[in-house]
Amino acid sequence: MVRKIAPLFLFLTLAWAQTLNCDATEVRFDFAAPSGPVQVVAPDGNTYYRASLPAYLAFLDALPSSGRFLPTQVVGASSGLYVTCTVTTPNRGGGGGTLCGAGTTRCLRLSVTGTLPAPLSNNRVYVLGQVVSGNATSHFPGFASLSSVLAYDGGGLFSIARNTTATLRIWLLVELLGTDAFTGGYSGTLTFTYRLQAD
Repeated sequence: MVRKIAPLFLFLTLAWAQTLNCDATEVRFDFAAPSGPVQVVAPDGNTYYRASLPAYLAFLDALPSSGRFLPTQVVGASSGLYVTCTVTTPNRGGGGGTLCGAGTTRCLRLSVTGTLPAPLSNNRVYVLGQVVSGNATSHFPGFASLSSVLAYDGGGLFSIARNTTATLRIWLLVELLGTDAFTGGYSGTLTFTYRLQAD
């Protein structure tokens, strides 16, 4: 009898399990980094410099009113440019909420610690969530301010359906103004925490 129950127990354990694995927690913007040629990336179809000294000098030469920059480094990420999260959800339960984690979905929430030095500011950080694969929805498919993301149902960035494995990307930008003058250093780091929850 035990031999018949054990496989059933293992099946139920796997069916009820949920996992969340993100490849990075620290994001660094360093406008003094001598990283060679200016790097340009287009995560949403628009082009952005990757933060570095050459990119900062190119920005100053262009005399724009403002510009947004990708991180110098997403620490630990295989891409170096964005955070990749892999999420597995069980085939039961769900949030039952009205925003992130509504109905039978689960919510991937984002929180942040750390403050970027002046003239950089956490109020100038922008976040984009991309669904690479799996049954999931990004609540911020275009870049939105970090404050907006954190205020959306406790930092709700993605809703993930039950019984799925999803691969998700989180992109971040920081904005500079053409009139900015660095007084608190040319670099700063933010640390992110991720939670996978029912609502």
